[in-house]
Amino acid sequence: MSYARINMVEFTSAENAKTFADDYAANAAAEFPEAEILLAVTTGDASAVLTSVYPDKDAFDRSAAARAARGEANQDKIKGEIVVHEGEVTLSHTK
Repeated sequence: MSYARINMVEFTSAENAKTFADDYAANAAAEFPEAEILLAVTTGDASAVLTSVYPDKDAFDRSAAARAARGEANQDKIKGEIVVHEGEVTLSHTK
């Protein structure tokens, strides 16, 4: 069963949000090679929701080190804590 992580992120500025978004678009696929889906949604000038879907919980768990490294590298751009939700995917529909 696929397993997902949803990150809700508030940035310290619109500029930092844009810098993060550009870097994530350029590098996330290489940083999270087991992810089947990587989705980033800008939800405001300085906020975003990031969703990653993995084939199973084991693959999800293996991504933890890369996620931690990305968080540390960008902590100066992030306001407060990243809100994280995770769980089994019960629907994945694309057209």
